Amino acid sequence: PRVALLSPEQDLFLMTYENDRHIIGRDTVDVVDRFEKLDGVAQGAFAGDRLTYGSMNRREVVKEIDESVQRQLTAHQLMEERGIDMPLYPSIMGWEDWHFERCRVLVDEISRWVGFDATQYDSEYEFAKHVKRVDEILEPKGIFVNGCVSPKWLRMLPKSVVACSGSYNIREETKDSTGTPQRDKLPEVVEKRVCALNNWQSELTN
Repeated sequence: PRVALLSPEQDLFLMTYENDRHIIGRDTVDVVDRFEKLDGVAQGAFAGDRLTYGSMNRREVVKEIDESVQRQLTAHQLMEERGIDMPLYPSIMGWEDWHFERCRVLVDEISRWVGFDATQYDSEYEFAKHVKRVDEILEPKGIFVNGCVSPKWLRMLPKSVVACSGSYNIREETKDSTGTPQRDKLPEVVEKRVCALNNWQSELTN
């Protein structure tokens, strides 16, 4: 049903950035099965389905990152074996330099266009710092960010950030006086994000 609502100028990208209650117990075959159903419709997919938290100890972080990396490599292999003609993009995990290094194999073997989930951030400065480190360490061709996509936050990101998603703020900004989201307000709200991504400011200018 959601696909049918796409406008002609819209592209569909699939993500597994979801609440823990939805992804616990879901294996990689389940994920690829979902992707296969939209083969020929979606323009790409992000298969990362693990999360890291600042409260985790080193061993817990390593476990989550390594499991995510292995699941993504497996998804990529399964998609190739099934002949699914849909680009798969790596989801980068963590927040420290060595976390990103553990994800390097994804960039080397799947794609140099990567995704980074920002839904847990409450500081635009931490968010921007970590995205810049992804850019510096892994040198991707482009970065997609999910969540925390207010124009203010997006303006702080490096040039390598080329796309974003996040529904909460966008829905809030499209609401009318009764609190109902209005589709006709969506182009203006989205355009603010596009301008924020394109009007990149150097650190020197800032």
